[in-house]
Amino acid sequence: MLLAIDIGNTNVVVALFSGEALLKSWRLHTNKTNTADDWWIAVKQLAEQARVDIGTVDSVILSTVLPVVGRAMTLMCRRYLELTPLRVNAQLPLGLNLDVKDPDTVGADRICNVVAGRELYGSPCVIVDLGTATTFDVVDEGGHFIGGSIAPGLETGAQQLFAGAALLSAVELRVPRTVIGRDTESNLLAGIVFGAVDQIDGMITRIKEERGWQDLTVVLTGGLGDLIAGELRSPSIYDADLTVTGLRLIHERCG
Repeated sequence: MLLAIDIGNTNVVVALFSGEALLKSWRLHTNKTNTADDWWIAVKQLAEQARVDIGTVDSVILSTVLPVVGRAMTLMCRRYLELTPLRVNAQLPLGLNLDVKDPDTVGADRICNVVAGRELYGSPCVIVDLGTATTFDVVDEGGHFIGGSIAPGLETGAQQLFAGAALLSAVELRVPRTVIGRDTESNLLAGIVFGAVDQIDGMITRIKEERGWQDLTVVLTGGLGDLIAGELRSPSIYDADLTVTGLRLIHERCG
C-alpha cells in the first residue's frame, strides 16, 4: 500500500493506493504549526474512520511547497511508519523533459500534475490547477513540459478584495445565475467566479494561438476545479485526483 501526500499552501491531500487503485483520499487544512505527532493523530484517525489499516502502508511519496510541513510529515512517516518518503523533485528520473530555464524551480505539485496529465490524457495538454494560486502547466506535442503561467487563485483574490474593501463582506463561492448581479452578493459572485472562468478561457485561447495548436486537451484539478469546469467555454476534463495520481505514477517509476 502506498501513502501519497501532497502538501499545498492551503490544503494537504493524503491518499492511500493499493496498486493502481485509489482507496481513499482526504483534504486537510495546511497547519504550519502541526508537529509530526499532530499529523499522525489526524491521518490515523481518518484511516480508522475509513476502516483502512494504515499499518499496512509499505511506501510513502511526498510532494510539498512548504518545507516546514514537509519536514514534519517526513518525521511522522519515519517515527510511526518506519518509512522515509520519496520526495518529488526535478532531479528524479521522471521520464519527463522539464524544458524550462531552471527545472529545479518547478513546484513539486506541478511536476505531479504534468506527469499525470500527460500519462492519462496525452499531449499537447494544459493542466489548470485551481488552488491558492491558479497554475497553467503546458505540455507540448512531444510530451515535454514547456512552462506555463501562475495567477492568484479564486479564494486568494477574493480574500484580498474583502480585506481591502470595508463595505464588502465575504461570500461563499458558488456559480451565480447571471453575470449581471442585482445585489452586492451576486455582484461579487459574478465578478469572482465568471472573472475566473473568462481568465481561464482567455489563457487557453492565448496558449493555443501562441503555439499554433488547433486542438488542446484541457485538464482541471484542484479544490475549486469542480466549481469552474462546467462554466468554461473551452472543452475540459475535471480530475480531482490528478495530483495524487501523479504521485503514484512517479513512485512507480522512481520508488
